[in-house]
Amino acid sequence: MPKAVSKESPRLSPQLYSWQQKDWQQLLQYQNTQKLPHALLLTGNKGLAKFELAILWANTLLCETLSSTECLDSNTTACSHCTACELFAANTHPDFMLIQPEEEGKAIKVAQIRELVEFVSLTQSRSNRRVIVISPAESMNMNAANSLLKTLEEPPENTLIILVSSKPHSLPATIRSRCQHFPVSTADATTMQSWLAQAGQYSQNDVDLALSLTENSPVNAQFYLDSAILRINDELLNDWKMLASGQAKPTAIAEKWLKQPENVPIRLVYTWLVDMIRYHSLNQGYNRPLDDNARVLFYHKGDAALQKLAISIPVKRLFVIYDKVIEILKLGRTSLNKQLHLESLLIQWSLIAQSK
Repeated sequence: MPKAVSKESPRLSPQLYSWQQKDWQQLLQYQNTQKLPHALLLTGNKGLAKFELAILWANTLLCETLSSTECLDSNTTACSHCTACELFAANTHPDFMLIQPEEEGKAIKVAQIRELVEFVSLTQSRSNRRVIVISPAESMNMNAANSLLKTLEEPPENTLIILVSSKPHSLPATIRSRCQHFPVSTADATTMQSWLAQAGQYSQNDVDLALSLTENSPVNAQFYLDSAILRINDELLNDWKMLASGQAKPTAIAEKWLKQPENVPIRLVYTWLVDMIRYHSLNQGYNRPLDDNARVLFYHKGDAALQKLAISIPVKRLFVIYDKVIEILKLGRTSLNKQLHLESLLIQWSLIAQSK
């Protein structure tokens, strides 16, 4: 079977997450009613495990143990031990194709979509259907998207194409209009907290901070909790305090922060400012410690230095910086001069913090 990914084939071990139960029931309903769409656009924020959901469904569709089952209940998933499942796990099932960028952050190329076109022209080898997963779909370049369009316009029988996207509006309208849309469910706070508690021994403070940094995306939050990203908080917060006291230059700090991944510094600044505004409001301008009940409102609990800095700056000035951070976060979803905006923010912060 042709492979549209030139890198070493990943081993596919899909799982169902706790917040995906409702979505899973809806996907199984397609199977139970034998009304599979020819193309499904799976959308939602990053960190909701959309790709894993698509892979699990593809596996379940091709599982030979389930092929004779008349009706699948809501807890049914691929058996993982039949020959089809073993082939699927090794990404060598002849009726399955996974299309991803050849390198992370790169585009899906037209040559990969041409392999898809050739693939769907073949007769199925093991099952009575073929399944293709394209992820992330928005990474297709224009030529690749145009090449896929003809297949979507004239869909082959017994073939399901699952497009996974966190940015569906980046896809051409012609692609979106030829797919059935399936927005995945978001995880509620209780589910996220419970899942993260089971996933590792994390402090509540770290969990709150990780969820804030990832816009409440549990999978990304777990990555943050398990990586060094949270551990850079203290170092960057020290930079923030040094700027406030005039002991550091904004341009030098901006250059340092730009080396950090995924806009993390700006998201950290957001949590600091939220805490500073809350410190200021609860203290009403007086430097006194907060009780335990008040501390639960904060991302960075018990940071006396941050509290002291917060109450030394008029709250209106804190909101000026807060508004600037929100603006940068919104612009972060588009193309922008990151260095220019970061330097502007840090210069503004330095001036405001020192003009007490």
